[in-house]
Amino acid sequence: MIQTKNMLKVIRSLIIIGIFHLLITSTVFGEGTFTSHSYGGKTYKLYVPSSYHTSEPVSLVVMLHGCTQDANQFAAGTEMNTIAERESFIVLYPEQTSSANSSRCWNWFETGHQARGSGEPAVIAGMVQQVKNNFAIDSDNVFVTGLSAGGAMSVIMGATYPDVFSAIGVAAGLEYKAATNSIQAFTAMSSGGPNPKTQGTLAYNAMGQYKQVMPTIVFHGTSDYTVQPINGDQVISQWAKTNDLAYGGVENTYINDTPNQTKQGQVSGGRSYTNYIYQDKYGITILEKYLVNGMGHAWSGGSTQGSYTDPNGPNASELMWQFFMQERGEQDPNEDDPGEGAPPMTTASPNGGTYTSPVSVTLQTNREAKTYYTVDGTTPDENSPVYSEPIFIENSSTLRFYSVDSNGLSEELRSEDYMITEAANEVILSSIAQEDGFVGRFSADGLSTSILKVGDKGMYNTDTYRTILSFDTSSLSSTHTLKGAKLRVYRKALQGNVQTMDVDMKVNAFGTSSSLESIDYSSAATYSNLLTAQVPSQDHQFVDFELPSHVLKEIASNNKLQFRIKSATTASFTSNVLEIHGGEHADYAPQLIVIKD
Repeated sequence: MIQTKNMLKVIRSLIIIGIFHLLITSTVFGEGTFTSHSYGGKTYKLYVPSSYHTSEPVSLVVMLHGCTQDANQFAAGTEMNTIAERESFIVLYPEQTSSANSSRCWNWFETGHQARGSGEPAVIAGMVQQVKNNFAIDSDNVFVTGLSAGGAMSVIMGATYPDVFSAIGVAAGLEYKAATNSIQAFTAMSSGGPNPKTQGTLAYNAMGQYKQVMPTIVFHGTSDYTVQPINGDQVISQWAKTNDLAYGGVENTYINDTPNQTKQGQVSGGRSYTNYIYQDKYGITILEKYLVNGMGHAWSGGSTQGSYTDPNGPNASELMWQFFMQERGEQDPNEDDPGEGAPPMTTASPNGGTYTSPVSVTLQTNREAKTYYTVDGTTPDENSPVYSEPIFIENSSTLRFYSVDSNGLSEELRSEDYMITEAANEVILSSIAQEDGFVGRFSADGLSTSILKVGDKGMYNTDTYRTILSFDTSSLSSTHTLKGAKLRVYRKALQGNVQTMDVDMKVNAFGTSSSLESIDYSSAATYSNLLTAQVPSQDHQFVDFELPSHVLKEIASNNKLQFRIKSATTASFTSNVLEIHGGEHADYAPQLIVIKD
């Protein structure tokens, strides 16, 4: 009898589950097809609308689910397939595996998944390419969005594959590299990540040669206690910084994180919200944020058939699609004709850097304009040479230039540093990014391998932060006599007043290993206060520390060297912080330049 009752319970449960499955399926599938595929060891689901035809390229929206979710749940909850059926676009739902993350979270907080060509970003980009190979996709209309961990990964995709995605959406997500390990991840989720302006520069650097303005729309709930609302603010600030740099490669007030418009809204029978609109200097909406009052950790709008949704909020799926489509037909400032009122843009090819032979530099404008330049580091004006043919740079030089069009519109001054070295006798070693970083005086002052800074935290403290640079010198033969060596560092940003930098040198490592440790701040150096130099006057400029002759033997006869950079700032209420570029930067990495006999 008991067995019979149990069997009836099982049957009833199976019937209920089957009915529930049919309900979900009817919503998810719509009138198109919803099929499973695989790439790179992960599965993905693909919704293709019934109107799709190979003769007409369509848009593609990539949807990255949150932790504990899968493609079916995310599709059901966001109802993006319903919109895709109506608007005729394809939807791609990558799925995280439980073997990669026990909670099925995208690993946005691990360094192995934060760069182009590696980890999960490479797999997601590969899925997009596979879909492009099999379907007619409009490459100018590929977008990515996600919830929570998926939102954080959407930010990473925008930074690492700007040539693939034309805009991104972020629901309850975090800024680029908000964390680089699981401990930092929980800290960022609860109180925000690092300075978003710093992370904005990191995201710009991650774009590399594919840099372009990345329109971004953000949704966040005021009652989200899983990923606090400060993270939504930081996503906007980070992308404002990134996009400002992406527009021409320099900070040029193209856009900032102060909204141009603020609107109040109310969902009928649901939640109120504030809509923030951020426009570029030409009046084009580049960033947008919806702050939903009383909403927790959820996708705004959507259906309860999925998980982590709030149907009482504004419909994020509809609003994201509208935002994505706004980019169609609008003026992209990076295109050849920026529109009336936009100054010309000039690029140098090749870019500044270190070269072992003279270079011929071409200056190219995006439309007809006159380009003025200098190669001696001075600021060009209308009395300076006018570019007419490639500029031959034989010795190390700073090339500065700007262009003016026929309407008198002038672009911001641009600068490129070209270092011409002797290949036969000079060896250039870049610092080891994984071992670079800053250490604070006290444990509460922190340490980080993603930020390099010196100076103080304010409140009348001094010498709060010191930077450690690590170099592998094993490639230098002890049989060679060194004629000279210098340490080169590039200024990244300056806040407050930091005038000089002092350098300590350590054979091998300051701490117990070459990895960054708190004790690196005060550990004994092989040579203390070895050198002092002035801080460069502008961001991305370098300063050289000429190493004295008595340390050259140490450089040649050891496999590892570390330098500790510090600054004796004047105590004040406000902070004084100098940031320098780290070893991860291709153009501005710290360098140990060794001259062999």
